[in-house]
Amino acid sequence: MCKRLSCNVFKALILAILLPFYANAQGSDSTAVAQPDSTATAPEKPATKPDASGFTSAFENTFSIITLVLPHNSLRNSKTLHNWPFIAFSVPGLSTDFKFQKDFGNLLSLKGQTGGNLGFEGINLRAGISLELLHLLELGAQPYGGTAINYGETATFMGVYDPEKRDYRQDVTFTEYLYGINYHGALTLPLLAFLPKSDWTKIILKGTAEYTYSGYTGAEDKQVWKAGGQDMVNGFRYKYGGTLIYMLPFERVPMFMFAATVSAFKHAYDFDDTYKDYNPGFKTVSLTPMASVKISKKWNGMLMAVVSRDRVFENRRYPTTEELLQKQVDSEWDLRMVMFIASRKF
Repeated sequence: MCKRLSCNVFKALILAILLPFYANAQGSDSTAVAQPDSTATAPEKPATKPDASGFTSAFENTFSIITLVLPHNSLRNSKTLHNWPFIAFSVPGLSTDFKFQKDFGNLLSLKGQTGGNLGFEGINLRAGISLELLHLLELGAQPYGGTAINYGETATFMGVYDPEKRDYRQDVTFTEYLYGINYHGALTLPLLAFLPKSDWTKIILKGTAEYTYSGYTGAEDKQVWKAGGQDMVNGFRYKYGGTLIYMLPFERVPMFMFAATVSAFKHAYDFDDTYKDYNPGFKTVSLTPMASVKISKKWNGMLMAVVSRDRVFENRRYPTTEELLQKQVDSEWDLRMVMFIASRKF
């Protein structure tokens, strides 16, 4: 009996990881599902001093502990957890990056980055390059690839949807792969340059736009597949929005941010043959307040809450594998997740 109880608890925790906190929680790629949005961080330059030619580089490893709190509305379609008021759990993650930057005076900079991360959802690799004009306008591209770590029948992190069985044909770990390329642009407006000089007027506004192609080696055109907890098709998606960055005069809480994003598939008709009622053209809107926290000399933290506008279906409760077959009747705003990321760079 004890063994069976332990198994059920383990399954409950794994199932919680699968729930809609993934599904457009930040409107971002599933390849970065448990990471803070790149638009939410202030611009950072490599740590090394530039040489005579203006070249800088840095190699960086980051260990993270990600703590999640999922409220009841994010649990209601879980077979195991639908009656729970909330659930909280922590998972580790490890990432490594090599960054470089070449300055051509104060006008133009060439920036590059390559790296990857390992977490409970899988392994992801990425490489990117961008041009920055006047340290204000940045345009770039980032190819990426990854694979999932699946947990048998308890959890499906990657697989193709089978509408007849109303479930996902889960791939075996490291046999099918996610791939794609992300095109992005960002415009940084330093409002602090136009405000009275004060410790309370250091404000930056950053607008962003992304256009992403995502593909899956196990899926054909128009087949729906899953990455993390987000249903996908081989094709393009877009996301745009902005982040307000407010530098605070506090040692332990040096920065507050507020991000707003809108995301959707570019071609909704990729779903139409089977999933007309699902309304794949629906635009997900996410609002994310964040606070940067200085835990100690070596540890930093990020506290965030995700509030988003998501679909409301005709059936209020349904198996999570049948979301694509549900008829959307409305939309609603709700708190989807609270997350705290404690990280240490070495």
